[in-house]
Amino acid sequence: MRPHKTRGFTLIELLVVIAIIAVLIGLLLPAVQKVRAAAARISCSNNLKQTALALHAFAGDNERFPSAFAGPDFNGSWSWSAHLLPYIEQDNLFKQLGVSANTRFGGGLVLVNATDVPGSLSQVKIKTFLCPADSAPEINPQRQNHATSNYRAVCGPYTLPTIQMNFDFGGIMYQNSRTRITDITDGTSNTLLVGECIFDVSTQKRAAIWAGMSGQPSAIVQTSDTMWWLDADTSRVNGSAAQAFSSRHSGGAQFGFADGSVRLLRDSSDPAQLRWLAGRADGMVVSTDY
Repeated sequence: MRPHKTRGFTLIELLVVIAIIAVLIGLLLPAVQKVRAAAARISCSNNLKQTALALHAFAGDNERFPSAFAGPDFNGSWSWSAHLLPYIEQDNLFKQLGVSANTRFGGGLVLVNATDVPGSLSQVKIKTFLCPADSAPEINPQRQNHATSNYRAVCGPYTLPTIQMNFDFGGIMYQNSRTRITDITDGTSNTLLVGECIFDVSTQKRAAIWAGMSGQPSAIVQTSDTMWWLDADTSRVNGSAAQAFSSRHSGGAQFGFADGSVRLLRDSSDPAQLRWLAGRADGMVVSTDY
């Protein structure tokens, strides 16, 4: 009995097999990308949820929410997120940095670079403050080389032509704010705490940093290191403004509310309406269809 001989693939057959594999891969890739996008959005939502709960824990211990940044001027100041470090399992970093109500970020220099911070500890990557959907560098080259954050405090619904000291933007966190939960008369479920911001050099979006407000490069005050506002025009969600709240998620950006919930604000929504979610006591009613 003669042994069975297997026949090899011809060139045409091999090309057909390769084409079939390529088609299958092409069909699978969109599904894989959708799964990855969904996972990144869920992870980002969890980060915002953890941040909102940490803000509530801080408020419970201090009878107020932290300030977006605190200090008698516009020099370097610790941010709200630096004060949250003990509440997100970063107590050792909090102590090493020396964060307190009686100290200043970088010693209160006019402009604080990472090298002005002991051990350059402001460059420590903190996953809780990073959205996995954004491709932002871990060290923010647009913000004095401090570690990047994708989350910024929502200071209110109002804008200013020029920044003013201690201005009450109408939200929960702004310079030297001391907002209590009872001050949020619009309701915690109707008031924003924090929102997403991406790093995108092509649109001049520079994300944020978690350690502090770095101060004043030239005539600019770097308030967008830690906070920004929602208004009817320049800072619409995913808008063209450099400081606009923005994300890599499809259709909008995620925000943490004062009741601890996390919701997506659609970029197609009317910014003249969305802005009032940034106010703690403006008395404006906003449709839940956002």
